[in-house]
Amino acid sequence: MTDPVSPARRSAALVIFYNIAATLVLLLVLEGIASVYYAFRGAFATPPVAESLYTEYDRDLGWVSLPNVYLPNMYGPGKYLRTNSLRFRNNANFAPIVPAGKARIICSGDSFTFGFGMDNDHTWPQLLATRAPNLETVNMGQGGYGADQAYLWYKRDAAPLNHDIQIFAIILPDLYRMQHPMFNGYGKPVLAVENDRLVTSNVPVPRSLTVRSPKLLRVQNAVLNLNITRLLRRMLGLDMVEVTENQKDRNRATAEVLVPMLDDLRETNRSRNSVLVLAYLPTREEYGADSGASWRKFLTVYAQQHGVLFIDLADDFRRLPPGELDKLFIATGTINFPGAAGHYTEAGNAFVADLIYRQLLANPETAAKLHTR
Repeated sequence: MTDPVSPARRSAALVIFYNIAATLVLLLVLEGIASVYYAFRGAFATPPVAESLYTEYDRDLGWVSLPNVYLPNMYGPGKYLRTNSLRFRNNANFAPIVPAGKARIICSGDSFTFGFGMDNDHTWPQLLATRAPNLETVNMGQGGYGADQAYLWYKRDAAPLNHDIQIFAIILPDLYRMQHPMFNGYGKPVLAVENDRLVTSNVPVPRSLTVRSPKLLRVQNAVLNLNITRLLRRMLGLDMVEVTENQKDRNRATAEVLVPMLDDLRETNRSRNSVLVLAYLPTREEYGADSGASWRKFLTVYAQQHGVLFIDLADDFRRLPPGELDKLFIATGTINFPGAAGHYTEAGNAFVADLIYRQLLANPETAAKLHTR
């Protein structure tokens, strides 16, 4: 027969239980404090977005480079960034009329065209200009731009410049950026088709409070990185991957916008006695997986149907062995800016410039524009 638990033993067990519970609560509180501390420390220790150092708000585009900027050590010692009076990443201004004997190429795109991490002399547009003594290139790349913003910027600010060729360069994320009215806290315009016409919405682009105050943006990032925030988002289903069909619908809508957008680029270039060239620039993530296959096929079909030169560099990158491929992309930790890793190195930019130049020469229409025939 078991003896009943004595009051003294029961009291001792309760003390032990309460001590264990109090210890666990204390550990949870300390864990919470540590989570908050490291989240805020990490947010405020992270360098500012590179574009915040040389861009300003633009009511039509969201953001655009400031004119006549010179940052001598933007990406490291001697890795300078300079813009001209038209806000393009070039060391000098351009006359409206192409100088006699010269061929002018406007290069439109995002940070891969802008040359994130490189000085002005080692972006692929500038390296392209060195492939022949009569070439001059206008760098209309801009960090974070979607293909829609690159199109709108060209339409608005390239108007004063005569040119022979426009290279409209696209990376895969540029197409997904078209599907949203914001990128990394910055508002942007959105293109859509209404009544068979291309229209721009979300303009004037709203100014974000976090953009007005970089400190507020860092607080927002810190809160989003708290473990409790992550847990709540997961419990509420906010971090669930969206249904594939929804993404297919968005992609379908983007394709419907791309067609009239590219049509307008063709017509605009034709009216300026210029030739439109489409270029697909691969990212490091695409090696070993063809995540951009459907979009590359879409652009290939469009180019074939409309007689447009399409320079698809994905296979050229994919044919390289992994060791050689890694030399073309900036490694993690090399440049102290968020998002720097994965952009082209000097070797990567040179590789792109060489491939594009060869294909421009191989195409009769663009070769004639380069005055090589």
